[in-house]
Amino acid sequence: MTVSLHKLTAGDGYMYLTRQVAVSDGTERGYSSLGDYYAAKGESPGRWWGRGLDALGTSGAVSEQQMLNLFGQGIHPDAERIVQEQYALGATVPQAFAATRLGRMFPVFEGTKQWRTRLAERFGAWNQVHGHPHDYPVPADERTRIRTEVAREMFTELHGRDPLHPGELSGFVAQQSRPDSSAVAGFDLTFSPVKSVSTLWAAAPREVAEQI
Repeated sequence: MTVSLHKLTAGDGYMYLTRQVAVSDGTERGYSSLGDYYAAKGESPGRWWGRGLDALGTSGAVSEQQMLNLFGQGIHPDAERIVQEQYALGATVPQAFAATRLGRMFPVFEGTKQWRTRLAERFGAWNQVHGHPHDYPVPADERTRIRTEVAREMFTELHGRDPLHPGELSGFVAQQSRPDSSAVAGFDLTFSPVKSVSTLWAAAPREVAEQI
């Protein structure tokens, strides 16, 4: 038995899983969502496990949204449910959001200082307009739109002209958003048996293969 270890960084570090598809004993670049990854042939759905679940009140299969909440943002896996329950009890938006926290949120450092500062200002402004706390997670489509606007502004300031084509702008975004460092949200451990086990599984009668 061998084990491989992969560090999951806060933010979108967990998404490396969505770029791998387990098929028997091999992996290849494939599906775009964690749901597709779990549904792929040869891979069983992930399940919550451990003594800490009693405090979280979480059980069963792991959903993509739960992965995003816990490993991406450092909040409760079932944050959406908790927010709705808090609203039903009459909580304000900040109070409902605070109820989802498991402690200090992961620090995620995205790119240059100027890039981070501008994005933080725009994200905070968007949240203020929509009645959310300053550091409330901005929806993915809005984050993409804001990032594009900020990148276009910074590119024009730096070069004195607009990007000539989308590729030039996307290259600028990649350069500016290259992470300096990021917090570690967790670790992914993969246990693999020796090759002979896979060979035996493939050649064995069905009842034996099921046991393996």
